Amino acid sequence: MSTKEFNKDFWQEFIAINKNFTQTCVIKDVIPQDLVKKLKDAVTDGLINRFRTKDQDGFRLYFPSQGKGKENADFIEELYKNPPFENEEITEYCNRVFKEKFGLIINFLERHSNFISKELRIITEPLLEIIGIPATGVDVTVFIGNYGWTPLGIHQDHQGENVLHFHLGPGDKTMYIWDQEKYKDLTGTKHNNFEIEPLLEHAEKYDFGTGDLFYMPWDKFHIGKSDELSIGVTFWFNNPSKVKFFDRILNTLYTDYVDVNKEIIGPQHNFLENNQTFDEFLSILKIDEDILNGSAKNFFRYFYNEFKYGLVSNAGWQAPPQSREKEDKYNVDNYEFLLEKEIYVNEPFKMIYKVDKEKDQLFLYVRGTKIEMRYHPELLNIVDNLNTHKIWEVSELLKDLENEWPIEAGLYFLSMIYDKKGVEIVGETHTVIQESENFLLEEEN
Repeated sequence: MSTKEFNKDFWQEFIAINKNFTQTCVIKDVIPQDLVKKLKDAVTDGLINRFRTKDQDGFRLYFPSQGKGKENADFIEELYKNPPFENEEITEYCNRVFKEKFGLIINFLERHSNFISKELRIITEPLLEIIGIPATGVDVTVFIGNYGWTPLGIHQDHQGENVLHFHLGPGDKTMYIWDQEKYKDLTGTKHNNFEIEPLLEHAEKYDFGTGDLFYMPWDKFHIGKSDELSIGVTFWFNNPSKVKFFDRILNTLYTDYVDVNKEIIGPQHNFLENNQTFDEFLSILKIDEDILNGSAKNFFRYFYNEFKYGLVSNAGWQAPPQSREKEDKYNVDNYEFLLEKEIYVNEPFKMIYKVDKEKDQLFLYVRGTKIEMRYHPELLNIVDNLNTHKIWEVSELLKDLENEWPIEAGLYFLSMIYDKKGVEIVGETHTVIQESENFLLEEEN
């Protein structure tokens, strides 16, 4: 495969090479050098955003000298106080802050990098058009280090979760692979296995370097080896088991529709006939009465649809981006500045909406987050216009809504969308370096 353009033909050949996602493969020298650099810069920006917002979820650090597979939480705290300097390349940063061999695993980088969430998703768009969006979406994990053997030992990825590895170097990496049955015969299916050397002669070996793509299906036992510092951006296809999909749908209920009420429920007399605890049980659900009083099937279908609307509005990414309120302390109520701006929706994202005319409610799904607003038909026209990905003057967008609603209502609507990163402002740059410097000053004070 010689083409460096990630078009439909490229991905169709990719599927042919890996035999419809069932075979491990390496595709050499297909990531252009300018994209390698941009992805490295995106990793740096993603780290800065994580450090500034103190998001440590899915952030794991290992030092081989401290024991096999042992995470180091203390040094993570130090990292969060020491983000990259202005214009500091990711390898320079690693050489500055790490004085020994290390391994860093960062989940959900798409939450913290606009470039990753936009550009990597555009790169894979022709592929997902061919195969469809995985039922629980896609996500990105970054592997950084010179740790030698993967800190997790020989292991198998989660069922159904296939991985595509964009290798950014500068160091090379080697992956050792065992089929399930062979590995079972050799070890009795031992997970997180650090008894590596005796098993290598039975493994398939895959070497890859800067600019290479590596693909591996989920069911292979494997371990990587990176003796020199390297960065890998991995794109995951999350094809869940039925029970995991069920759990993910229910998680929509738990996270979005349950009020965290910690009031104590007292002891009950006549417990079997007394329905007071059932009333307490229902009281924390933030759900419309019509849904609660409907059939069980429709109850589950509601959350199933909520999950799907959120996932599709985020172009299939599992995790919504952090809001501007959390990332930059943006205040949704300070919307006046938008009036003189030009805005647009980033490709490949599109907002999705539902309308309940009886209750005069609009439900808008923006980058995986749900926004509720009093309904006006012109709001749908505004969303449809933005979904064209064209640039729009805010005053032009809102002119027809102004005939019936005050301009402040339209600006507030756009401000909510802007907060969830549903729209961008023309000419606005994301000054993550300056913000990180401000963050450090806040920490010192």
